[in-house]
Amino acid sequence: MIRVENVHKHFGKLHVLKNINLEIKTGEKLVVIGPSGSGKSTLIRCINALEKPSSGRVWVDGVELTAPKAPITKVRQNVQMVFQSFNLYPHKTVLENLTLAPIKVQGVEKEKAEESALRYLDRVGLRSKADCYPSQLSGGQQQRVAIARALNMHPKVILFDEPTSALDPEMIQEVLDVMVGLAKDNITMVVVTHEMGFARQVADRVVFMDEGEIVEEGTPEHFFTNPTSDRTKSFLGKIIR
Repeated sequence: MIRVENVHKHFGKLHVLKNINLEIKTGEKLVVIGPSGSGKSTLIRCINALEKPSSGRVWVDGVELTAPKAPITKVRQNVQMVFQSFNLYPHKTVLENLTLAPIKVQGVEKEKAEESALRYLDRVGLRSKADCYPSQLSGGQQQRVAIARALNMHPKVILFDEPTSALDPEMIQEVLDVMVGLAKDNITMVVVTHEMGFARQVADRVVFMDEGEIVEEGTPEHFFTNPTSDRTKSFLGKIIR
């Protein structure tokens, strides 16, 4: 489904990704953890071509995104991203936020797009907010809308870039609950997060990054009970009490 091969990324003199190699299977739930500045967000931004690797190659669903004239817009329809800052259109209602891309990008009829949108709003517990504007919602509700918006494109992959990091503590769980429910579907999920409980509960595989490198990867059981790298042990020791 996703293959990252020998990827390096530089921002000026900063070497933020160093020879990243990663394969993600269809339907896999991959959680990426690591300290701030370790390259986690840059990695997933390379997976949907929001960032272009300085060198190396990226494939999604059989299409090489790093090739010249790659059909990036087409691939992005199948690879949706949920950002930490929600990125909802403030001047559009919740329902309009969900239907805009299916209508404009995929050519879906308005009635069908709205029917599907209401179904996904139901799923995230916000059907009653369909006619509200983002400013009328809490942060947790806005993030749940962002997840429903991603789902309404019927993607094969959803990338989550620290989806709870901008939320107040009491709102984090409502978003995680939606993501846990989503993980039961056969959708491929790549989640950058600091929420270790979520990683334990949902991940098929956990990847630990530090200083632009993949230091260790394994099942949650291996990762949280028997990590092999000293850097992994040090990181987990600081965040798990």
